Amino acid sequence: MNKYLIVNADDFGYSYSVNKGIIEAHTNGIVTSTSVLVDSIAAQEAKDLVKFPNLSIGLHLEISTEGNVKQELGRQLRKFNSIVGREPDHIDTHKRSIDVQGVKEALESYAKNHKTPVRNFGHAKFIEDFFGFRSEGDLSVGRLKKAIDQATDEYNELMCHVGYSDDYLREHSSYNDPREEELKSICSSEIKSYIKQSGLTLVNWKEFKEMII
Repeated sequence: MNKYLIVNADDFGYSYSVNKGIIEAHTNGIVTSTSVLVDSIAAQEAKDLVKFPNLSIGLHLEISTEGNVKQELGRQLRKFNSIVGREPDHIDTHKRSIDVQGVKEALESYAKNHKTPVRNFGHAKFIEDFFGFRSEGDLSVGRLKKAIDQATDEYNELMCHVGYSDDYLREHSSYNDPREEELKSICSSEIKSYIKQSGLTLVNWKEFKEMII
């Protein structure tokens, strides 16, 4: 069985320093996909991601309160389209947005009608090991290897939160300096070799969609 791995960098748009780190993780690391927080300060930079044709671009849906979830999803999708110029290659959610009442149902409906993959909806195995904020401070290459070892299905997704830290990020996010540690591991030549040795093929969400949907 061929095995494929999507490596998605969440939080594009959160800050300019995060954007810089995500682009670095794609051009010099193993990141194949990113997802955009459309209402964040640096979201407009997503329009420039067309320069990177091998990087798929998704919506990082952020919903914090109950309400008209479908309406809010629609608003963020329209904003994504206005920035990027097309619909997202996939959708995932920011923090605990997936737990807000009505979000799962709205995403299921959208995914079905638009043939768009959604994280953790059975499209690809979601590896829950290399979250920076769940790794107990261990963002090493060794920890990342253990996460990659969990890519045992045909299709797998690994999420990361890479970026460069700066004063803005330290002021607005509790997850700041560790993003640089993640970035270092993601760009490690040792990791690139390990993926090849593991028999995994790196793909993005757009390629995944073309393969199965």
